[in-house]
Parts: sequence; C-alpha cells; structure tokens
Amino acid sequence: MSFEERLQELATEILNEFTTRGLTLSIAESCTGGLATSLLTDLDGSSEILSFSIVTYSTDAKEEFLGLPSYIISDFGSISIECAKLMAEGLLSYEVDVGLSTTGVIGESFEDKLKGTAFIAIAISGHETYAKELTLDPKQTRIQLKQEIVKILFEATLQAINLTF
Repeated sequence: MSFEERLQELATEILNEFTTRGLTLSIAESCTGGLATSLLTDLDGSSEILSFSIVTYSTDAKEEFLGLPSYIISDFGSISIECAKLMAEGLLSYEVDVGLSTTGVIGESFEDKLKGTAFIAIAISGHETYAKELTLDPKQTRIQLKQEIVKILFEATLQAINLTF
C-alpha cells in the first residue's frame, strides 16, 4: 500500500468513526496547509462530520480566528505544543465535538525550530487536550512532511476517539 493510499484509508476510517458516533470536527492547519481537510473532503459524506476548516499560516490568523492570546506566540512561539493545543481548543468554541490542529516547520528553520519539528493536537469537548511533538526526518520534502504529519494526526485521532467514546 502506498503512503497516499494509507492516508486515504485513514481518512475513510475517520469519516466512518465520526459518522457512526454522530460526532463533528473542525480542523486548524498551519504547516499541513489544508491536506487533512482535503483528504476528508475527497470522501462522500464528509459534510456530515466536518463543520469547517481553516489554514492559519500566520500568527495573526491564529490569534484572530482561533483566539490564541498573543502571549502564547511571544512566550512559546507559533511552532509549539502550547500553540497547537490552543489552536485545537479554539475550534471547540464553534460548537464542534472535536478540534484538530497542526503546526510545524516543513521548510527552512523557523523560530529556532528545525525542519521536521511539528506539533499536533486533538481537543475533545469535555476532555483534556492531547498534544504531541513530532521530530521528523528533515531530509524529507515538504509534501512528505505534510503527509507524515497528517498520518500521525489521523492515527492519533482514531485512537483518541476509540478511547473517549
């Protein structure tokens, strides 16, 4: 199975699990640039689970649309576990069951973070937010890094849903 096929399979699993449980989600993507959303919206029935998605590539967008306090960016940076958590949690204010987020470096080093450093977060209404730091191979291309981040995000989301609901 190719990496692309695995991503499609994971997206299908997300759709099926969320549909079966009657759950909704929204996604805030930074470094993945909408890839997670694209994979889900390639599937019939995605409108039943996906409320909305936003690509918050700039810090201003993270603050404006997700309610990140400016001190998070100044104290921890936009590439941080704190930022990823608050991005995912900010989505819950839009009355969805689950918020997913990605932030990281897929190009040149940024904010003293090396290429391949990324963070994912999964916020589930009424539960503690799960967040994880990823250290990926910096020799990978941008698209390879984006795909790997989404793969890990989808796998963690499925695990979190199965443990929670």
